[in-house]
Amino acid sequence: MRTPASQRPRPPRTRRLPESSEPPPQRPRGRHSLSRPQPPSRAGSALRGLSGALAAGFLLLALVLVVVQFWATNQGQEGPGLAAVIAQLVASLIALVLQAIADRRNDARGGLAACGVIVVVLGSLWFWWWA
Repeated sequence: MRTPASQRPRPPRTRRLPESSEPPPQRPRGRHSLSRPQPPSRAGSALRGLSGALAAGFLLLALVLVVVQFWATNQGQEGPGLAAVIAQLVASLIALVLQAIADRRNDARGGLAACGVIVVVLGSLWFWWWA
């Protein structure tokens, strides 16, 4: 008759040390030193900060437009219009996605995403507010 698994003696867990006292060689992270991540420059940090502030402010503007549209509809007024509200919400979501990419990447794509945030915000403001 076999003993249950919970009563069987287990061998002690030991860790075998390497025979030599030298530490194992470290594998390089990339192929060469250029593949290592570089710290962000001051200009890159400023650009990401500016685009982040624009994206957050643009989201707040879109949410204010939603509230104003509901308020105007309840008062029997026209309001800003459903097309303007939806366009602002979509543009703010695009700006937030681009900002997330800009915050996660520290290379040219991150910089282009930050510039894309600025273009989307300023373009939408120009089209829906000044034109």
